[in-house]
Amino acid sequence: MVEYRRVHEEAIVFDGTCPLLTHSPAHSSYYVEGGVTVVAPSLAANHNCGEAIRRIADWLNIIRERSHELLHVTDVAGFRQAKADGSLGILFHFQNSLPLEQSIELVDVYHALGVRVIQLTYNVRNFVGDGCLESNDAGLSAFGRRLIKAMNRAGIAVDCSHTGIQTTLDAMNVSEQPVVFSHNLTKAVCESPRNLSDEQIKRVAEMGGVIGINGFPPFVAKKRRPTLNDLLQHVDHIADLVGIEHVGIGIDFEYIGESMQAASTAHYDYFVKTGQWDPKDYPPPPYYYPRGLDDPRCFPNLTKALLERGYDEAETKKVLGGNFMRVYSQIWT
Repeated sequence: MVEYRRVHEEAIVFDGTCPLLTHSPAHSSYYVEGGVTVVAPSLAANHNCGEAIRRIADWLNIIRERSHELLHVTDVAGFRQAKADGSLGILFHFQNSLPLEQSIELVDVYHALGVRVIQLTYNVRNFVGDGCLESNDAGLSAFGRRLIKAMNRAGIAVDCSHTGIQTTLDAMNVSEQPVVFSHNLTKAVCESPRNLSDEQIKRVAEMGGVIGINGFPPFVAKKRRPTLNDLLQHVDHIADLVGIEHVGIGIDFEYIGESMQAASTAHYDYFVKTGQWDPKDYPPPPYYYPRGLDDPRCFPNLTKALLERGYDEAETKKVLGGNFMRVYSQIWT
């Protein structure tokens, strides 16, 4: 069998969604230990422009102070530079479009500050369209259409995670660039409003986009402690349906280990109270990521599991980072 550690060490490994580092930048060491090349902290979500810019400023300061180990990534060349330098690349990602405050002009401001991926909604309705938890998905708004055009022009990736089915289909019809689902799984394997229908998967593949596989337990399988096998069933489904070229990683690590459970419970209570999470779709913590992928230090186990599953070395490297790099190289021009 192919030596998985060699493959992992050679690969450019990208985790497309990481709220963990937003709460705890010190956990960047876990990603380094796990052999990750670039990671995308969720810098802002339900924040106004001022809050988002302060968060960007905080991260720019962190990167400057730790320039010997962190690199701000704004293009695909940055992925390769981080790999060559042995640095951890940091890619700025928003998990909602609320920081735009209905101002198209802010697209260029955020691009200038290094933001390269913006998610349209976060589960519920906003001025762009409907989130995936809305019972009536009316689709993309007129403002949303203008926003996607502006993001295409600026070179910011349109992220359709957490977004309603009709809104994502509308977005894919409007966008002139591939869109991404930075952290999603499949309804065919595990029914959840956060997971993708086959129609969505086929459409994003037709555009040349990519889906980052999400490790958040309730979306992986209907059990408290899913396994890597459960997670890879989603990889298999996408690969069988549209090809392995459309699979990436977006594990969505957030609160890991016993020391973060109090924060996880407070987070859960707030999101349920504000209607952004529905308890029937988001069971309460504690959350246990797939066994074998318990935290970012375990990423080599994912490489091993992909190879053991029958994906060859080239296919595995595409999933680990190559597919996202292909898509972002087209968008970030």
